[in-house]
Amino acid sequence: MASPSQQGYRAVFSGLRTRSSKADASLDALIELHDHLSGVFYREGNPLGRDQYGEELAKNRFKVEDAVFGAFRNHLDELEYLRDGLRDNARNYEDAEGYGETGDLSGPDVPRLGDPSGDDPSYPEGW
Repeated sequence: MASPSQQGYRAVFSGLRTRSSKADASLDALIELHDHLSGVFYREGNPLGRDQYGEELAKNRFKVEDAVFGAFRNHLDELEYLRDGLRDNARNYEDAEGYGETGDLSGPDVPRLGDPSGDDPSYPEGW
């Protein structure tokens, strides 16, 4: 079996773009959920009750809320990073290959480069 450098690889730009769009849609839904949850916390105030246990728990309420929303924000930041990375990778591969948005790279309309040396009989015709 040939080594990975001899086999080469093919980047499917449309797949990167599709996954970027899915990450974007997930991000929008999570931002909406974050805003809704934040609104509930704001409207409800102290949901822990006014007995001695609720009062004791209320002392740490803002620390707990900060931790919950901090973790939520970190998750949103990571998802934004993933989405942007997928989008940037697609653009970089497109620019490097000069294809633009090609999607399937096996079709007859995809430009191919010939054997650069002209000496390799095993080089596929039209590549």
